[in-house]
Amino acid sequence: MGDDFFNNKDLKTDYLTGLYTRDVIVDYAKHLIEKGTEFSLALVDIDNFKNVNDNYGHTVGDHVISFLANRLKDSFGNRGAVGRFGGDEFMVVIPNITEYDAVWSLLREVHKTIDGVTPPDYKTLYLTCTFGLSRCPTDANNYDALFELTDKALYRGKIKGRNCFIIYLESKHKNIQLHSADDTTISSMQMHTQVFKFLNSAPHLADGIKDLLLFLGSNLMIDHIGIQTKDGLYFSQIHTLSNTEEFESITNTFFMDNVSPSMGVYYLNDVTHLENIGQKELHEVCLKQGIKSSLYAIIRYNDKIFGYIRADSTSTARIWQYKDMDLLITAANAIAMSLHYQNKTFKEL
Repeated sequence: MGDDFFNNKDLKTDYLTGLYTRDVIVDYAKHLIEKGTEFSLALVDIDNFKNVNDNYGHTVGDHVISFLANRLKDSFGNRGAVGRFGGDEFMVVIPNITEYDAVWSLLREVHKTIDGVTPPDYKTLYLTCTFGLSRCPTDANNYDALFELTDKALYRGKIKGRNCFIIYLESKHKNIQLHSADDTTISSMQMHTQVFKFLNSAPHLADGIKDLLLFLGSNLMIDHIGIQTKDGLYFSQIHTLSNTEEFESITNTFFMDNVSPSMGVYYLNDVTHLENIGQKELHEVCLKQGIKSSLYAIIRYNDKIFGYIRADSTSTARIWQYKDMDLLITAANAIAMSLHYQNKTFKEL
């Protein structure tokens, strides 16, 4: 990058990725501020990385971080310095590129190189990232303020659905409130409480399940949510924005063997990826119904499987967020308990 910051210095690099460490990349940003050099500051977060660790283990998680680190470094090239900010998050300092259209073009180019990539040794993984960026001095002229605005842009990208890039604009993002871990926990607790409330307060279990699915579909912005069993599709709730007006039953054997034993869930961020992993039949069924992404949460009590909560997206491929999956898994477990204690099946409701 031709900056004297990198000349004649023994700069620390991260042991796993070979990228600059957090201290180095932050010091570089502060160095540019002191010099009066215009630059853009980006944060890059691996989407749903916790699921990789949970389903594949930390060794594979480390491989994913290293793989994406190399992708980012190669994609930015000499246009930006990439560092590992911590965990599954990277920081990029991009000197002399701050004009909005130029930044947008660069981010679009880089984002396309890591949109839905799979590491060579792990073909079943589908990896995406979310970017947040702000500009100095356009948005702020000190590091702490600039970092906060970058973090707001990243947060906006996450709540928008992930797998995107957001450039901070004061007119759009100034009033974004970054939620603390406590705020997120409280909100999650309230949502989980609602799950049991719907099932316990309805006069009939069928009514409770219908109301619960309507609640989940509305709050999580799911185009279609229903109960998939070997006998058919029950309690379908279709969002008004869905591109498909009627959904059909999907044969359980197409997906049931892929449900994670530990989490009780199988999700597809992008159904086009099914062809790459040899699931042609499920891919064709999804295409027929206009399904772009799906999630199946197993409804199971002990060893008895009643069916699956099935959630479909028809507008775009959806990055299923961990907190959303957690809520759907809780709902599936709660429904299973209710069916068990009432000695019912879905066909009998």
